[in-house]
Formats: sequence, structure tokens, C-alpha cells
Amino acid sequence: MSALVALAMLPAHLQAAPRAIPETTDDVRRLPIPPVDRSTEPVVVITGGTLIDGRGAAPIPDAVVVMQGDRIVSAGPAGVTAVPAGAARRIDATGLYILPGLIDLHIHFTQQRCDDFGKYSDSPAGAAIRGVALAEQLISAGITAARDVGTVDDVALRIKEAVDRGIIRGPRVLWSGRIIATTGGHGDEVTSTATGRQKPALGGPSKGFNGPWEWRTAVRQQVRNLADWIKLGAPADKEELAAAIEEAHSLGVPVAIDSYGKYTDWAIEAGVDTIEHPLLMSDQAVPLMKKHGTAFVPTIGAFDNLLNGGYPSAGIPSGGFYHTHSRRFVIDQQDHLKRVAEAYRAGVPIGVGTDIPFENDTRYPDAYFRELDYLSEAGMSNAAVLASATRVGAEILGMGDKLGTIEKGKIADLLIVGANPLESLKNLRDVRYVVADGKLVVEGPAR
Repeated sequence: MSALVALAMLPAHLQAAPRAIPETTDDVRRLPIPPVDRSTEPVVVITGGTLIDGRGAAPIPDAVVVMQGDRIVSAGPAGVTAVPAGAARRIDATGLYILPGLIDLHIHFTQQRCDDFGKYSDSPAGAAIRGVALAEQLISAGITAARDVGTVDDVALRIKEAVDRGIIRGPRVLWSGRIIATTGGHGDEVTSTATGRQKPALGGPSKGFNGPWEWRTAVRQQVRNLADWIKLGAPADKEELAAAIEEAHSLGVPVAIDSYGKYTDWAIEAGVDTIEHPLLMSDQAVPLMKKHGTAFVPTIGAFDNLLNGGYPSAGIPSGGFYHTHSRRFVIDQQDHLKRVAEAYRAGVPIGVGTDIPFENDTRYPDAYFRELDYLSEAGMSNAAVLASATRVGAEILGMGDKLGTIEKGKIADLLIVGANPLESLKNLRDVRYVVADGKLVVEGPAR
């Protein structure tokens, strides 16, 4: 008896397609969870503002946004969008602009702060304290989601949990573990990047992985440790990159790579999800990204910082990469901008990422808004840059069905600013209100 005949003989209720999972965790792992009843959650209504919903349509004046719990219930013009009676909170946004929360796709919560950090020994506990401070800076600027692409121990995971539990204020966090690198590769060098200083005890035992099966094992370990993303580093063999990417995808986890030159091309051909940085890109890289659906997170500002001023607190001089075996090339910022422009014209998804390793107490949140300016300098329109910071960023993150636009059913992550960001991206700095997960976390002066 064939399988089709056997299926046809089953009772009708057994032939039905499996039911869709009604609820999942709000991250890329999409673990099934019991249905969530939001009917008793408080209702918050925003009225009077101009809505830029992130879907590409014209702004909607005199708009209404209704939220209940952590979800958007409705959004649209005041005349056709009902305002529920008995709302717990009404926000008058008259004269203001309502848009989706911003997304930073390349941060490191554990990176250094202050110009005196060299006086103090470091530890995961110290890194976590720094991460909490950065989380506050990000959310205060309207950055409601952030991807940490390389952490110390489980610091980023614990910050993610602390935000989810309401212990601290911060953006929604998606994270990867330690960068997966070959022995001596980027992430496993014995000298500090750009200074040439040897790490204590030459960095201790190597944390590198060698050969396709070790790279697969490293991916499995990180997925076991609850990572949302996998971060790879170049240099590496083509087979190692392909094995790690295939393994991650088989487990439903996306992959980013910190790469350059031929390694970038190899990773794209192997199906990597995002290319971090525009370093030493070949002429084939952008066409390959377009062909394979790879996204691009250029982090232009990170390299401008190296070229113009360096990081004095870390002893990193201005001018480029120094003393770094895996970075033996010149930073060409004009080529970086050229690659962003080329990717934009080709229709490659471009996201916003910052990647600031030092002096985070003073460089954030300015670094984020400067990155938007660099994308504009590369030829992207204000609307396109704003899309990269919201809808496109959410799609790159693997969260496009839950974040990035203001529409029914999406997570209630919103930013309200004082002037139109489509006219000037600088208006994004004029933060009046921030709503994260349906909660008002930043509130400007009383209106």
C-alpha cells in the first residue's frame, strides 16, 4: 500500500496539516511557548503624532497607535483607528513623529569604558557592569534592539535576561558567544588588536578551532549555551567556514562573519547571513551577496575612528591597524563607502552597526547616529537609511515578523522624536519618548 493511499484512509481529523505554533519566544530561536493572554494587560494609546510606520508608505498625520501589553493592537489615521475606552495611559504626540524603535546590529556589551580602564584588572563581572551601563545608553537613545556579536562568557545572555525580566533598562538583546576562530586567527591572537601589546601569558591556552568538525562542534556548543547567533572570524579554511555555516543553519541559527578579502567571498558562497565590515572586499563580493541573499553590516564609523584619532585610552594611535597579524592591510575608507554604495544600488540589505571597542561612555549613542550619516554619505536616501535602522535591520536580525514596523501584531517597540527624520536624520537625536516591549521606558518633558 502506497503512503498516499494509506494517508487517504486516515480519518479526516488525522489528515489535517499540523497546527501552527501560536506563540514563540521573541528571538530568532523561536522556541514554542504556551499561548499568552494579553486581554487583561493595560492599554496605552498614542495620539496626535505623525506616524512613520516603517513600511514605506507616506507618513500619516494625526495618527493613533494602540498597544496592549507588549503588542501593537492597531495603528493608523485618527479617523479610522478606534481609541479604546479606559486606556491606562494616553500619550499626546501632537507635533511629534512616531516611528519604529532603532536597531543596532553590531555591538559588544563587554567593551571598555572610561579613559582610566588600564588601571584596573578585568573580569566577567566587570564586563557585565559595563554592559548594563551601555544598555542604558542605547535604550535612552531609542535603540530598542541590539545584536551583540561577541561577548565574554555569558555576559550578553545575562543582560538579555535582565532586560526581559525588567531588572534593568535596555534594548531587546540577541547575542552570539565568543567568536569562532582558527588557532591564532582573529579572536585568538596573543596580542591586542592595533596595539601590539602581548596579552598576559600570551593569552593563555588557545581558544581556536581547527578543521571542519571542530568548527561544527564549536557551533553546537554555542547553540547549547542559548546563543541567538553564531559569529565567525577570518582567516579560516573554506571547509571550516562551510561546515560552521551549514551546522548553524541546520539548527535554525543564523551566522555573521568578521571577515576580509577572499574569506568574505568564501563565506558568502557558503551561505553566511551577514557580512560584518567592508574590509578588503573583492569586486565579486557585492554581486555574490546579491546572488546569495547575504546582508551587509558595514560599521563604517568603527574604521573612521581608527583612521582619525584612534583610541587614546587604549594606546591605539590614529591611522589604521597596527601590530595585528589578521589585519595586515590598509584601511581604505573611500573603498568602504564605495562598497556600501555598490551594495545599496544592487539591492543588498544593509543594516546599521557600530562596533565601538573603547571609550563607550563617551562614544555612545553618538556612534549610532554617525553611522547613519556615513550611510547617507554613501548615497543612501534618508528614507533608505531609516529603513536600514528599523525594518531592514529587523529582517536582517531574523525578526522581521515581530519588529521593525508599526502594525497590528508586532512587538510594541517605538520611538517618538521631536521633528521629521525623513527631512533630517539628525532629528532622530531629539528623543521624546521610547516604548520598549510595550512599556514606556523614556519619557520627555511633560506636555
